Amino acid sequence: MDWLIGVVLVLVGAVIGFFVAKYVYLDSAKSSKDSQKEQTLKDVLVQQSFSHVAESRKVVAQLEQQCQVLNRNIDSYEKSLELLNIDAQGSNVSFFGEHASPFLQHKEQTVKRVKDSADVQPLDFSNQSSGLFSGTEGTTPEKQSK
Repeated sequence: MDWLIGVVLVLVGAVIGFFVAKYVYLDSAKSSKDSQKEQTLKDVLVQQSFSHVAESRKVVAQLEQQCQVLNRNIDSYEKSLELLNIDAQGSNVSFFGEHASPFLQHKEQTVKRVKDSADVQPLDFSNQSSGLFSGTEGTTPEKQSK
């Protein structure tokens, strides 16, 4: 009977050991699957981070170029303002001075035309007489007959 108790204890130990081993093995399999999933997730996040950093660098480079263009434009505008300020201090011409002086120069140079009145009507070059120029050849203009 002692040996029967030993065999039963061995069988009970084997069954308990089997379930414990199964639980531990499944836990380790789950942890290895979880670790693989975590590793792939980390790899994806790292790749996305690198692409995000690369695109951020491109955006920063574009912003720097735009800032340089803006600085050049501001510098040229400032220089033009300085030139206008120097011109304004150097001359006593009022508000529209630089624009008005060419206008006044051209206005003074206009020549007044003398209006001539025609003593006779112009010649009619149409094939047949028409309109104002219709009439006979024997008639003379009114001014000449008076």
